[in-house]
Amino acid sequence: MRFASPAFSLVFCSRGCHSFHSSLSLSGASRSVSFHGSASLRRSPRNTRTTATAKLSPSGTHTHAVGEKPPDPRSYKDALEDNVDEVSGNESAGISTESGIPDYRGHNGSYHQGHKPMIHDQFIKQHKMRQRYWGRAMIGWREFANAMPNEGHQAISRLETMGKIGSIFDDSNAFYKPNCENAELNWAFSAGYQKMSIITQNVDGLHIKAGSNRGNITELHGRNDRLACMKCGSHHCRHEFHDQLDTLNVDWLRQQQLEIAQADGVKQLRPDGDAFIQKENYDDMVVPPCPNCIDENEDHGFLKPDVVFFGDSVPQHRVNRCFAAVDASDGLLCIGSSLAVHSAYRFVKRAAANGTPIAILNVGETRAEIDGMKVQKIEGAAGPTLRELVRRFEREENLRRY
Repeated sequence: MRFASPAFSLVFCSRGCHSFHSSLSLSGASRSVSFHGSASLRRSPRNTRTTATAKLSPSGTHTHAVGEKPPDPRSYKDALEDNVDEVSGNESAGISTESGIPDYRGHNGSYHQGHKPMIHDQFIKQHKMRQRYWGRAMIGWREFANAMPNEGHQAISRLETMGKIGSIFDDSNAFYKPNCENAELNWAFSAGYQKMSIITQNVDGLHIKAGSNRGNITELHGRNDRLACMKCGSHHCRHEFHDQLDTLNVDWLRQQQLEIAQADGVKQLRPDGDAFIQKENYDDMVVPPCPNCIDENEDHGFLKPDVVFFGDSVPQHRVNRCFAAVDASDGLLCIGSSLAVHSAYRFVKRAAANGTPIAILNVGETRAEIDGMKVQKIEGAAGPTLRELVRRFEREENLRRY
């Protein structure tokens, strides 16, 4: 059940704040920075910026082979210009892999293991596909929901707290869900502007757990901890729904847990929040209906995770809001994403069309590089690299203070 491609983090600097200067200057063609150590970095004689002399793969973009140990991110601080002042962040699945949640398209993603995600039309039209999804979710959801933020999420939250990330832009009724009473009230009492720090394709809520301000986050593909009725539109807590599932399917669940234990406890968590299990017959699965929309004919609606499944579209009001944030930004940083899917890549293309500097922090080649876009590529793990960025800001702040 997921939504396009996880693994997308944007970081942009607000106009009117401080300029987005990255030692990773974007003048000229795209370039890639290797973090295998100081040997791959050199100081420019003209200024204090650090540029890369990394040996590239035949594609001209990778600094190490797929499956090879990622670069050492500790030298990231040497690749940042001294006057990097303010960035804003957004992320997706690539950052959450460090919390134990798999991605789709990464070099070790679930696609490479034969995973076929839930398709929107299948879930909507076929009761047996809903049984299959919820049966597998009974096995995988608790682990997914109990995942904790890693140092990448914590670093982005810290950058937000420090005022280093965030884009401020004029509010518009185009940023609100149409025909929604709550959205209409929010628009009516709007302060006239909005701030966005994070655009994420992830649906795991780990940015919120890490302390980021929910109001400054756009969860592009929705929330996996919330369900929506496909008939009446009411929202429901997924945790409570799973309690119902467990109660109604006690024998089924016990049998699956026994089979998993006999297979040495092997189960494969999926990016969707479900899991791979051997069973293919889910006819005995009982799926609770929506409790809010029973009419005289007892025509119950059914609940769906409030996310964008494959084959569905991101709501236009979310897209509008993200475009406005990108347009108001001085720079864009994409973290942990292959950018293979249009839902994320369109914002990178928008930034490029605006002449906005783009940097990418990711392990592996991205669509932007394949398309020849002018980007600054940082080849390294998201968590440790962002942690070093925070430490640099903290050191600079301490020096200014004392």
